[in-house]
Amino acid sequence: MLSDKNLKLPLNPLSGRLASSPTAWVGVAGPDAATFLQGQCTQDLRGLRPGDTAFALWLSLKGKVMGESLVLKAGDDAWWLWSAHTPGAALGARLEEFVIADDVTIAVGGADWTQLTLAGEAGEAWLRAAREGREPPPTGRAEAWAGGWLFAGRRGQARVWDWVRPAASAGPAPAGESATGETGALTEAALRLDRLAAGVPAIPAEFGPGDLPQEAGLEAVAISFTKGCYLGQEVMARLQAMGQVRRKLVRVAGAGPAPTAGGELRQAGKRVGELRAAADVAADADSGWIGLAMVNLLGLDPAAEIGLADGGAVALIDRP
Repeated sequence: MLSDKNLKLPLNPLSGRLASSPTAWVGVAGPDAATFLQGQCTQDLRGLRPGDTAFALWLSLKGKVMGESLVLKAGDDAWWLWSAHTPGAALGARLEEFVIADDVTIAVGGADWTQLTLAGEAGEAWLRAAREGREPPPTGRAEAWAGGWLFAGRRGQARVWDWVRPAASAGPAPAGESATGETGALTEAALRLDRLAAGVPAIPAEFGPGDLPQEAGLEAVAISFTKGCYLGQEVMARLQAMGQVRRKLVRVAGAGPAPTAGGELRQAGKRVGELRAAADVAADADSGWIGLAMVNLLGLDPAAEIGLADGGAVALIDRP
């Protein structure tokens, strides 16, 4: 039986490459682009140089999570927003809502852009070969390459890079190819399993408009508490001063096939949380599943049995 004691992470190391279209690739340009983005996202962008990236959240006035993205500084007046999970149309609409007298243009990339995701040793080897031995960019940096941008995307626990470029551009990547030969194709399912094993939620599908960043520990990676005003900043400052939340997103596991997300977690007949996401560890259902759950900190006994409302025991990998 899979449990918090015998689940070993990482599971199957990611390796290979996958061709797709970017979920979000939003251009923001103009003389006021830098100051506009600075006042909208949770990350401090003032110290970024061209080619730097920063992981940021986009909040509501009440501090709830509306979206996520890497913010890439392409130049003094040119920026890109990339996300593996938040749709570009949603990011674009979120930005357009708050443009008042700002001299900015917002362009949501669509089918005219393509993406190649590269993971693990095979992905890194392919990059080195295609780039004549050059090192892939580290976390926090992006490189202009073959008409597009190559950067370390925020995915999960494995080393993963994403290369976004115009679909019509020429380059060394065979169009539509996803296999690496020896390791086989990288898949969306493998990326998702790696992400869940790392405890990274997809925003907003698994963690979103009803949630505060601190409930998933995102304040440590996506929020600046010294940058000054931005949308939702007052709530973030208040939570930082209080130092606590009433709920927490944690990794969970169970035996058998993965249950459907949305089910209640119960303990001693009381609701103590909600399953947000789950995925089978392997094709063999006996291998069990891992997932993410939002649990209530008040009234939860981490040492006592927890179960899904429709049956099946749930083990906490993380102790809230």
